Amino acid sequence: MKNYYVAIFISILTITSLPILAGDTLPKDWFKAGSTASDYKMGVDESVTFDGNKSAFIEADSAESKSFGTLMQNSSVEDYLGERVQLTIYIKTQDVSGWSGGWFRIDDGKKKTLAFDNMNNRPITKSTEWAKYTMVLDIPTNATKMAYGVMLNGNGKVWFDNLSFEIVDYNTPVTDLYAIKLQNKTKNLSFEF
Repeated sequence: MKNYYVAIFISILTITSLPILAGDTLPKDWFKAGSTASDYKMGVDESVTFDGNKSAFIEADSAESKSFGTLMQNSSVEDYLGERVQLTIYIKTQDVSGWSGGWFRIDDGKKKTLAFDNMNNRPITKSTEWAKYTMVLDIPTNATKMAYGVMLNGNGKVWFDNLSFEIVDYNTPVTDLYAIKLQNKTKNLSFEF
């Protein structure tokens, strides 16, 4: 079932940005997406912040939302080609009935996903105080774009702040759901290793 959600999530995020709804004041250079992004309010909050004067937020606009919304951004990967990169995000949640988390995706020029993590194997639920979350992906040399953001699946509200990218050494484990899936394949069935 998780693979189904990952496939839907990746497919939806490859579409272009959706129109901004009345009441949404999105951060500059960010856009909203998701299975039904119209079920979510997104914008900038000046009263709940981690560091500084503003944070971004996603809030369910419907008491029965069973979909997800994300506030996201795309950018070039040229500074990170061939490197292992850690995305750090500070996140706070309130009454999340489904789950929330950061996400990080690497694509090639043909819109093929090369690496992906949406934290669905370590979801943020219910109400939490500000905490640091990281996602670590290897950036192949044929990558052309990275996409990233925070998502909210179901109801509640999530705030996020202070995103940063850092090149890390290869002793830092990747959180790539594709790589983890490959690692979980059968191994050493002849007991020769």
